[in-house]
Amino acid sequence: MPARSLSLRNLVKHYGGLQRAVDDVSLDVAPGEFITFLGPSGSGKTTTLMMIAGFQEPSGGSINIDGRAIGHVPPYERNIGVVFQNYALFPHMSVANNVAFPLKMRGEAKKERHVKSLEALERVGLGGFGDRYPGELSGGQQQRVALARALVFQPDLILLDEPLGALDKNLREHMQIELKRIHREVGVTMIYVTHDQTEAMTMSDRIAVFNSGKIEQVGTPLEVYFRPKTRFVASFVGDSNLIDAEFVKDDRTVRVLGFGEFAVNPGHSKRGDRVNLLIRPEMIRLRPGKRQNPSAHACDVTVESIVNYGDNLLVIGRAGERSLRIRVPSLDGKPLQEGMRCVAEWDQDSIHVMAER
Repeated sequence: MPARSLSLRNLVKHYGGLQRAVDDVSLDVAPGEFITFLGPSGSGKTTTLMMIAGFQEPSGGSINIDGRAIGHVPPYERNIGVVFQNYALFPHMSVANNVAFPLKMRGEAKKERHVKSLEALERVGLGGFGDRYPGELSGGQQQRVALARALVFQPDLILLDEPLGALDKNLREHMQIELKRIHREVGVTMIYVTHDQTEAMTMSDRIAVFNSGKIEQVGTPLEVYFRPKTRFVASFVGDSNLIDAEFVKDDRTVRVLGFGEFAVNPGHSKRGDRVNLLIRPEMIRLRPGKRQNPSAHACDVTVESIVNYGDNLLVIGRAGERSLRIRVPSLDGKPLQEGMRCVAEWDQDSIHVMAER
């Protein structure tokens, strides 16, 4: 199946004189890449996807596949497969005929349609289901049929708009693995829209984080998680401790009210710059007792509340006037209790410095 590149340049969508739903979005997607548009409701990710599909017309900017402008090409001429959350299957058609429908619309012979539809069903793990009807399938199976229908005509791109949102947790996790397997085997360029961070982290080659119609950051899952560029990305992707700080003396030393001065890895900041420090909760260690020796990368914490997730605990503690979120697997077999006094410690490399925004 061919893998195509996608290029968005200064893409804009507005409705009348209202605020822009998509505001100057530019992005390059490599052939065969699996990229996820991640963001909250109303951030512009689905609108961007609908413009790529041709279901909405851009107010400005350009959309190109392999250098070919498609911004004003009708949806049925774009050779793009789309998978929606609601499956959009025809209940009166068999599974095989549902999958073959795009080929029928393209004028392919009945025998050829039948062969290709069965091949597509085999690819998504539904071989032998061709004679059934959508109402006889589970939600996960119906979603596979929708995916087979998007694959059957060898599209240039596949767009997936929150396709797993209606599935339960276990089935959703299973389908995440299956989608990644299918992508690896087929090699087609895929663009996936979701507000679910776990889906984005699990499946993506890269993630584009949307906020208020703009892309705030594009990067690999690890880059977006451990090295976010903005306060929004840091707070939206994963759990976080965000702390205001100011550089003092040089580009290595920051001062934080209630924590004092401590070292960070040098970057591009200078004395007097105000920044945000990010420390992920799982990067903080917790032990009972009080600090015996002053440490720049430690503080005394009083446990205020504990949330048990089964395989880990989220501890919300109070360090002076600050609240700290700490995620621990256990405390060396000793039970944590509210009101307990502990020491929170972290390494210098665990601190990520972001420009104030």
